[in-house]
Amino acid sequence: MEPPPAKRLKSTVCLNDFLVSQAPEPASSSSSSSPLFEDSTFPQDNALQNERINWKRPREICECPRFIVDGATRMDVCQGNLSNCWFLSAVACLSLYPQLLEQVVPVDQDFGDGYNGKFRFQFWQYGRWVEVVVDDLLPTVPVQSNGQTQYNLLFVHSKDKDEFWSSLLEKAYAKLKGGYSTLQMGFAGEALEDMTGGVVQSCDTSGPAADLWSHLHNMLQRGALICCGNTQGEVETSNLMGILSYHMYSVTGAKEVQTLHGSESLLRIRNPWGHTEWIGPWRDGGPEWQSVKDPEQSENVILEDGEFWMAVDDFQKNFHFLEICHLGPQSILKIGAAAKPWEYATYEGRWVKGLSAGGSRISSEYYWLNPQFSLILENNNDGDNSEPQSLCSFIVSVMQKHQRLRRSGHVRVACHIFQGDDAHVYLFQDTLRSFQPLLSAGPCDNHREVVLCSSLPPGRYIIIPSLEKESDEGEFLIRILMEKGNNTRPLESNERCGEIPALSPFPAEDQCRSRFVQFANMDGRVNNVQLHKLLAWLLTEYGLPADDFLVRLAQVRYGDPDGFLIYPDFICCLLKLQSLTEKFQAANPSGSGEVTLNYRQWLLLAVFS
Repeated sequence: MEPPPAKRLKSTVCLNDFLVSQAPEPASSSSSSSPLFEDSTFPQDNALQNERINWKRPREICECPRFIVDGATRMDVCQGNLSNCWFLSAVACLSLYPQLLEQVVPVDQDFGDGYNGKFRFQFWQYGRWVEVVVDDLLPTVPVQSNGQTQYNLLFVHSKDKDEFWSSLLEKAYAKLKGGYSTLQMGFAGEALEDMTGGVVQSCDTSGPAADLWSHLHNMLQRGALICCGNTQGEVETSNLMGILSYHMYSVTGAKEVQTLHGSESLLRIRNPWGHTEWIGPWRDGGPEWQSVKDPEQSENVILEDGEFWMAVDDFQKNFHFLEICHLGPQSILKIGAAAKPWEYATYEGRWVKGLSAGGSRISSEYYWLNPQFSLILENNNDGDNSEPQSLCSFIVSVMQKHQRLRRSGHVRVACHIFQGDDAHVYLFQDTLRSFQPLLSAGPCDNHREVVLCSSLPPGRYIIIPSLEKESDEGEFLIRILMEKGNNTRPLESNERCGEIPALSPFPAEDQCRSRFVQFANMDGRVNNVQLHKLLAWLLTEYGLPADDFLVRLAQVRYGDPDGFLIYPDFICCLLKLQSLTEKFQAANPSGSGEVTLNYRQWLLLAVFS
């Protein structure tokens, strides 16, 4: 069974009034007609440093340009002189679902009434949709035909010479990423996420062929978008069967056909070039189609359109890795996929040097400083303890923000999942030295994201995203997908306290001493558990939360090498905490739980508190 058939997108006359969020308006003109929009903010880069390149509008390229001709389909995406097959294979996948494509490519724009040279697109960027506006000046090269000069598009184009939605989409994506040059080489998963907001899982094609076909068939049924690639041979050179090396393709369909010799599991693949196809068994017009029993299942046609069928075992021999984009609940509902959606949770964060950038697990003593997130997996047996514990499935994604905009190179992200503890949410270095991660991903070259897709028994787990070095900084988005019905809820381990209430006076010294004696050991010291209870009593009365993080900081700063505190150390800790809290409250009169300090204010707080 194949994914839902692609409905035709109707091209309409563009609106008279467009929203412009990322480009200035053109300068006014004294002429009677308004000048066409020119985007002065579009990045100029090395991919365009060619004296033969002419920037032309569609009306200068053909007589009657259209934004979309007879629907936007995967056949409208043909690669040009740019090594961005990764992006185009993602677009081809997206075009299978018009509801998703319309979110990226608004169809209420064209070259008719109201045309002003301006086109808009939408992309998902780190948790939100952003609009990108471009003009319709496209890079072309002149060619001579019958004594006349014509202009051919340099980059992506449609088979229909009058259709320009794919060319303008590519330009908008290039603007988003920093220029056409930034689209040279990449992974289809990045573009799939940018156009759907989904989470991409990378995996290989090894294993039993029947299991692979079943998995891909089920993923397509769920509405997943799938790309595949080959990692043998020289870049974009063809093997004996027509498959290109280090080139991204789209998996656009899966079906099982009954032949005179038995059943055959097939996959439909598309080359974004729009040509250069598989020439092995089940190729276009191949003899295998003659053996299919049901004429409706036979596709005994010869079309040089870049799309072809192949048996799953041949697929495994010629393609070595997959990128599967799992759509979010809203996107799933849009395309009407039958399978149940994932539950989503998202968080944003930063790695800041000296504060939350702890480096790698292997080489850094400050790994514990990295942001930590608590993931609680719960069994959904409705209280029936007679049933065995089931595994809870989930996907964890950690994505670096703005990686392609970094001109000075990229940093590598990693993610580890550790067993947690109900009593202690936060993991510190002493604990992490003795713990081995249950699951790990990264660091990976050239990927802005690492993804862990697995199942674990019910319980508490700690997720730690990290960069390689303590000096590495950056922003990240972490997304956690859980199967519906698992009652799974992710919690930030270092979540903010939120609003700070009006503070009550600290207890008197004699009260503090009596409480300390009550919780302390015979030797007059308190360990981490006793300190946690002591602080919880004190700070709850004071109007503040006491958590594992505070306990550990108190031990590190005021405890002995074993983490024990005596009474004078405890009092010093309280005085410091009282002073800092009061200064924080003074700098935060609104009670929002956040303050902003300049450098002098920070020095004053750090030195004299």
